[in-house]
Amino acid sequence: MRLESLQRDFAAALHDRTCTPTLLPSLLDPDGRAAERVALYRGNLVTAWRKALASAYPVLRAIVGTEFFDALAHVYGHAHPSVSGDLNHFGEHMPAFLADFAPAQSLPYLPEVAALEWLAHRAHYAADAISVSRNTIAALTPDALLDACFAVHPACTWLDSRFPLATIWRAHQLDADDVLPDQPSAGEIALVVRPYWRVDVVAAQPAEIAALAVLRRGEPLHMALAAALAIAPEFNLVQALPSWLDLHLLVSGHAVGSA
Repeated sequence: MRLESLQRDFAAALHDRTCTPTLLPSLLDPDGRAAERVALYRGNLVTAWRKALASAYPVLRAIVGTEFFDALAHVYGHAHPSVSGDLNHFGEHMPAFLADFAPAQSLPYLPEVAALEWLAHRAHYAADAISVSRNTIAALTPDALLDACFAVHPACTWLDSRFPLATIWRAHQLDADDVLPDQPSAGEIALVVRPYWRVDVVAAQPAEIAALAVLRRGEPLHMALAAALAIAPEFNLVQALPSWLDLHLLVSGHAVGSA
């Protein structure tokens, strides 16, 4: 048998026990336990699915409970088998999968919780960059500051939701101070950040996100400020900038420090 055919039959047997008889004639089986060993491989595969998804989606797991989550991992794994040798990519289809997963329809916010968790998961593995310091900002004149271009940290992203995603996420962290809402109905923009290599999620305002979107495009700070003020005339850059620095949102762009 060609290696390609053997691998195909082995993969089929891992995903569907009824395919095992097709595989067995191709295996050495001196003690008659080949089917049992294939079953062990199958069990290990499902365990790997559960562990990978639990690592990427701890909040989702906490919301639905271990039993439901393990069953979800089993169904998801069959629907979206891993196509990468890196299981960190395995859960990327979970938000869309949950949107059509009938047993989860009673919790309509689950797909967006999963979407936020996947952003946080990706942020953990995002490239590093040297964030802009307060000393760098302090060394700039007001005009130079407004003309400067700051890039947004590679780990930073955001998700605008009709649900309070940031509050839900934070309420499920260890030593959380945030209180889980009784009815998760009010929307939030969840901002994903990674200060000091630890991923965090905070609630953000539309004006703030508008400014960050402009900075991400490589535009100078004065254009980011204009975008924010167009949404919220009360937006205060003097208050927002220190917060961005503390969250390590900004990294050096191509014109930082230019006059």
